[in-house]
Amino acid sequence: MENDQNFLIRKPVNSFLSNIIECFFYIDIPVCQLTEKAEFMIPFPRITLGYFFDHPFKVINDTLNESKLINNAISRISTQRINVLPATDRIRIIGAHLKPFGLACYTQKAVNSLPWLIDIEELFGHMAREFLLKIHHIANTEEMFTAMEDIFLNNILDRDLSLIIKALELIESNSGDIEMTLLSEQLNVSDRTIRNHFYNYVGCSPKEYIRIVKLKQIAYQLKHSQNSLTNIAYSNNYFDQAHFVHEVKGITGQSPGQLRKDIPDFRFLQF
Repeated sequence: MENDQNFLIRKPVNSFLSNIIECFFYIDIPVCQLTEKAEFMIPFPRITLGYFFDHPFKVINDTLNESKLINNAISRISTQRINVLPATDRIRIIGAHLKPFGLACYTQKAVNSLPWLIDIEELFGHMAREFLLKIHHIANTEEMFTAMEDIFLNNILDRDLSLIIKALELIESNSGDIEMTLLSEQLNVSDRTIRNHFYNYVGCSPKEYIRIVKLKQIAYQLKHSQNSLTNIAYSNNYFDQAHFVHEVKGITGQSPGQLRKDIPDFRFLQF
């Protein structure tokens, strides 16, 4: 288990579950210790589940012009512009980051048919209700992670996701720099089959997912390197600075320069 002054992270103990869940996390921090109270959710190629105990969050979807006050939620992969804001003076979250196909392991529904915020109880039913009651009586974080691992492990559906997993691996290994035709050729299926698998098991189109993968790399470089915006653009195969700025701003609503300034050191849902 990784330890930080703001949060704890643990990988799944079960080896099979580690193919679906990236990590579990626990956060407990007063809002007054944050440099930025609101957090813009940079579109990211993974799914986040969070339960906020008695400290709900306000979630604002600027793309859909909707807002919700939530105590628990599972996000979907998309390029929608979403902001989250603590509604109390404390942040306390137990959660998990799932791999991009993670939701498809827990629902028979097409992922793109699910709402932009998914209620944990609606997905897991009575198992979720039992978990949420139990988690309030657990003081030890390690036991919380074990309880969360149990609910994921006990609810996995038997589904053949081999094609979508291969597609996702190809996109990642090519750093998002791959055309649909090449993706289809390497997987020996039609473009239509690829698109259907993405909508059903990831929740977005292949093109949208590729844009998110590229944005993940750009955001990491903006935060962790001193490279100029021109160098970052070229390293991500944008040979035109205007196209680079247009692409980043089109997804995030911010220019690369603005995004570099606005990514805080501690992101309570996207560390």
